[in-house]
Amino acid sequence: MRAPVDGSRDPAEAGFETWPDSTVHVEWGATGAELAAARGDVIVVVDVFSFSTTLSMAVARDFTCLVYSYEEIEALGGPAMAAIRLNAKPLGQRGNAVPGRVTLSPASLLTADNGQRVVFTSLNGATVVGAAAKAPALLVGGPRNATACARAAAWLLGTTRAGRITVVACGERWSSAEPGTAGTRPSVEDWAGAGVICSHLAELGYSLSAEARLASAMWLSESVLEDLAECVSARELRAGGFGVDVELALQADADDKVPVRMAGEQTGRVFVGVEAPGPEVQI
Repeated sequence: MRAPVDGSRDPAEAGFETWPDSTVHVEWGATGAELAAARGDVIVVVDVFSFSTTLSMAVARDFTCLVYSYEEIEALGGPAMAAIRLNAKPLGQRGNAVPGRVTLSPASLLTADNGQRVVFTSLNGATVVGAAAKAPALLVGGPRNATACARAAAWLLGTTRAGRITVVACGERWSSAEPGTAGTRPSVEDWAGAGVICSHLAELGYSLSAEARLASAMWLSESVLEDLAECVSARELRAGGFGVDVELALQADADDKVPVRMAGEQTGRVFVGVEAPGPEVQI
């Protein structure tokens, strides 16, 4: 292996371990999810505006959520054909909502019938779910279901014998706020959303990595909700007419169910709602 250009030792040869010696860690995006899944971690996907919020509200209404990335939907023949193949309803267009039709907008769940089977997709959250496919257990969390999510993740940590819980903050695409601009940007809402879950896991007695402690401290700051309501992603949603989605996303512990990947299901993309587990609950 070629030595670094600055003459320093290669970290791998020096025995450097990227992943910290703690039970709960926070990572970013699809790459972080893929690496954590390869290590056998329980993974929590956090995409606050709005994938995590929409799925949390959906499973609270007894939805079955089939999660696929945009690329996977296209490979299945597009939204309509994918829905037919998966025996589910397609996701409606967020900017062209019809009353009663489910879209990625959390507000659409307020008027939707309960118990639907819907194909959900998003640029960030669904892509990270795909990257985390090999994880022994996979959950979708955020402020709305933080307590339930932490308890479910802790329960799954024990039942799957995984080594750790990695909470993945998805981040955002620059193109959503700056059309034509490539790349991804960190998002404070996902960092804080990861933090609230980490803070509950700390209360349960689990050790946090430095990243998890910093995310938790952000959530516990006095002005976090006011600040998140003014972050880039929140302002972008309000500018598009989706201010209610911001309000719904920041309602901490409004839902007592967490979307958990269905055990034993062949595709690994089917999520159902599970209440915060007690000793008698089996997932």
